[in-house]
Amino acid sequence: MTSERRRRKVTRRMSLKRKRRMTVLFFAAVFLILLVFAGSYLALRKYVNTVEGDIIADNISIGTVDVSGLTRNQAKELLEEHLAEDRAVTVSLKTENGSADATLEELGLSSDDLDSLTKEAVDYGKKGSVWTRYRRMKRLEADGLVIREKFTLDKELTEAVLNERAVPLIKGAQDAAIEKTATGFKITPEQEGKAVDIEATIEVITEQLNQEWNHEDFSVEVSTKKEEPEITEEDLSEIQDELGSFWTDAGGGERWNNLKTGTERLNGKILMPGETLSVGQVTGPYTAENGYVEAGAYENGQVVSDYGGGICQVSTTLYNAVIYAELEIVERAPHSMTVAYVKPSRDAAIAGDYLDFKFKNSYDTPIYIYGEINSSNQLQFIIYGKDTRPEGRKVEYESETVSTTEHGTTYKENPEAAFGTMTSTGSPHDGVEARLWKIVYEDGEEVSREVFNTSSYSASDEIIEVGTAGGSEEAVAALQSAIASQDAAKISEAVSKGGGQATENQEDAAAQQTDEQAREQS
Repeated sequence: MTSERRRRKVTRRMSLKRKRRMTVLFFAAVFLILLVFAGSYLALRKYVNTVEGDIIADNISIGTVDVSGLTRNQAKELLEEHLAEDRAVTVSLKTENGSADATLEELGLSSDDLDSLTKEAVDYGKKGSVWTRYRRMKRLEADGLVIREKFTLDKELTEAVLNERAVPLIKGAQDAAIEKTATGFKITPEQEGKAVDIEATIEVITEQLNQEWNHEDFSVEVSTKKEEPEITEEDLSEIQDELGSFWTDAGGGERWNNLKTGTERLNGKILMPGETLSVGQVTGPYTAENGYVEAGAYENGQVVSDYGGGICQVSTTLYNAVIYAELEIVERAPHSMTVAYVKPSRDAAIAGDYLDFKFKNSYDTPIYIYGEINSSNQLQFIIYGKDTRPEGRKVEYESETVSTTEHGTTYKENPEAAFGTMTSTGSPHDGVEARLWKIVYEDGEEVSREVFNTSSYSASDEIIEVGTAGGSEEAVAALQSAIASQDAAKISEAVSKGGGQATENQEDAAAQQTDEQAREQS
C-alpha cells in the first residue's frame, strides 16, 4: 500500500468520526430545544389556565363596569343594575327656542344582548392556541380590556317624546289661512318654517351614547330640516264661489250650546283636493272638558241625556250643504229614528266610534267650510270653493217616504206612582223607510233623477207607566196581570175595579210629552 493510499484511508476515517460527532451534537441540541419547549409550554399552559373556565379574567370591563373575577351570571346582574341607573340619566334636547328634558328610560334605552357581552368577557383568553391565549393574558396585564356596549333607543318611544317636547319648540311652517269677512275673503299668506328631523336626532343621541357618553346627564342639539307649508296663498285665492249651503233652526236650551260648540270646531276648515274630513274626529270628543254639556240624544230607541246631545244636527246640516256642493260622500248613516229638523234621508248621524259622517273634497281646488249660528238663530253651513260645474246646472234633493210603520204602546208598572195613574214616557216614533232623490236641472229643465241614498228608521213605542202604589194586594195583583197582557181595556178595567182614578188615560197620554222631550232629538 502506498503512502498516498494510507493517507486517504486515514482522512476518510477521521471524516466519519466527525460526522458521527456532529450527528450526536445535533440530536442533543434538538433534545434540549424540545425539553425547553416542553418546559415553556407547560409553564405557559399553567399560566393561561390560572383563571377558571366560568370566571372572567382580571382587568376586563364591559363599558364602565369592571367585571373582573365575576361569573357570567354575576356580570350580567351587575350590568342590569348599571343599565337601570343609566336609564335615569337626563338628556337635554336643545333648540334655538329653548330646551326640553327627557330621561333615557323615556327614550327606551337598551344595550346589546347582555348574554353575548358577558360571554365575550368570559371567553377572553380562553380560546385559541396556548400562545394566543398567553399573548392575550399578557395584554390584559399591561393594558386591560374594555368591551364596548352598543346602546340603542326605542324609535317609537323617542319619536313620541320628540313630538311632544321638541316639536313645540320649533317654529314650523305656517299654512296660508282664509277668513270670511263682510266684504269677501281675507287671506293670510303662508310662511316657511322648520321641522324636527326625527331620524337625524335619534342618530345624534345614539351616536353620543356610543362614543362620548360618560354615563352622566348630557345634552344634544335637536336636528331640524326645512318645512314647506302645505296650503299656500295661491291655493286659497281660488276660493271664490259658494258651492252649497244649508240651514236648520238651532232651537234653544242646553242643546243649543252643543250646536254652537260643534259648529265652531268645523268653521274655517280647509280641505285640499282629495282630502277627507271626519266630522266625528273634528267635533269630538264629546266631553265637558271639550266644551259640551248634557242634552237629549238617541239611545236604544229612547231619548236620553248625554254629553254632546244634538251634535247630529250639526253633522246633518253640514251633510246637506255638502251634497248641494256635490262633494263625495265617504261615510253617512241615518239615525235610529227620524229627527224633527230635516226630512227622512236628509240626516247624518254620529255615534261613538261606529257612526261618522265623512266626505272628500272631489274638486281640483281647495274648499272652505263656513259655519255659524246666525242672528236669526239659524245653524248654517256654507261650502266655498271654485265652482267648475257647467253654468246653468242646479241640483235639488227630494225626500220620499216609501213606507211607514206606526209605533205601538207599551205599558210598564211603576210601583212608586199612585195606583191607577198613567204617565207617558219615552219618545214615540213611527218607523219609516225612506229614500232621497237627487234631481239635476240644466237651464231650468230636469235632466236626471236618481236615488241618492236610502234610510231605514225604527219605530219606537210610546211607554206608559202605570202606577200600582197604594192599592190593595188584590187590586195590585189584578192590575199587574192586566199590564202583563198589554191590553189597554183590561188595564182600564183593573184600575176601575181597584178603585183608582187614572189621572191620565191612554188617549191623551201621548199629548203629555213636554216641549222639552219633543226638542230632545239627536
